[in-house]
Amino acid sequence: MRGRLRKVLALMLAVLLTAGAGCGSAEESRAENTEAAENNIQESPEKGGGADAADGAGQDTPEDQERKERPVLNERETADGELEGITIRIYHSDDMAEHICVNTAMTEEITPEILVMNLISYGMLPDTAAVESFTEETETAKNGSVTDKRLCLELSEDFGPWLSSMGTSGELMVMGSLVNTFLDAYDASAIKVTVDGRALETGHQIYDGWLEMYPYVEASYTVSDGVIQEGEVTFYYPQLQDSGNTELQDEWNAIMKGKAVAMTENLEAGSALWGSYEVKTMNDELLSILVSGEISPAGAAYPSRFQYTYNIDMKTGENIRLAHYRNVDQIAEDMLNGENYTVSGGLASEFQERLTFLYGDAKQLAAVLRGFDFGKGQEEHPAGYSYREDGRTWLCIEVPHALGDFVNIELG
Repeated sequence: MRGRLRKVLALMLAVLLTAGAGCGSAEESRAENTEAAENNIQESPEKGGGADAADGAGQDTPEDQERKERPVLNERETADGELEGITIRIYHSDDMAEHICVNTAMTEEITPEILVMNLISYGMLPDTAAVESFTEETETAKNGSVTDKRLCLELSEDFGPWLSSMGTSGELMVMGSLVNTFLDAYDASAIKVTVDGRALETGHQIYDGWLEMYPYVEASYTVSDGVIQEGEVTFYYPQLQDSGNTELQDEWNAIMKGKAVAMTENLEAGSALWGSYEVKTMNDELLSILVSGEISPAGAAYPSRFQYTYNIDMKTGENIRLAHYRNVDQIAEDMLNGENYTVSGGLASEFQERLTFLYGDAKQLAAVLRGFDFGKGQEEHPAGYSYREDGRTWLCIEVPHALGDFVNIELG
């Protein structure tokens, strides 16, 4: 249960637009498609930017910078500041045109035109690119369930010459970003891309067959293990590596190590401590980490368990609190009504009784939820913690030791 469980290459959920820089290792969950993806481009991408980089990646022009600062095209916020709509994943090249990265945006609906507009905002398609036609082909089982879905996309004729003007790595980044974005959005297995009614052909490749997912990475940085191991203490804590923002990386590494060190230093003599972490969400927008472990006080019959979380805005370096991205008033009302949440494990009825007993009304519970998660500093003792995984919000709430010290709750 060590920090190895992190998903450097997993699915996402963040909702702010940002470009990656120098991504890490490849997405393992797509490993079964790697061979097919490699067949899409016969030549390996070259290191660095220069002539082979998509749109001059690695050396930004004023147009590139303007494109990067362009807001997400379909992102909306409610009056409470919450993002609403459908989350879509937009794939794009890193700044060095070495790896395909992924970020997310919000949209009211999924259409090929919306996907193309988002790809344009990342420089993965020319500004004049347009969808000429788009169809879905599905295979169904006898019970009517879809067993396979394939897409056919025809782009405007200017896309062909634009793509042909690139080097091999730039072409790989563009095609991989285009293919992955459409396959991900429509949950399809393959796509065929044509231009002006004909197979797309460049000086490097003829795209006359079905294209599958290209290898990609989830974030432009990695998370590695820091460890405190001495006597009865074993504590694995997260440490950022390879981030383009060294100031953010150094600051958070000091915070996360400092928290682990403080816990070991506060142990009573003769006590034992074990701790580790799981990366729940990891991309260039959000790093959400759950730290958990056990403390066995000297002479105690049973250990006590603990959990705390980090939700790091990878753009600003701030720790995101529950109240920053969810309406805690609505959550409190739903929880007291027994609605829109699921308790992990078998404590649902006990937890509901405890909520009703401890909080007289939704206003009191909302005040507690508003104090969840670390703020700018890490010295305070939050009322509880939250983390985000696969687009869902989870809460870590303390309960009596007899009930297991804490419960994990998935919000609806």
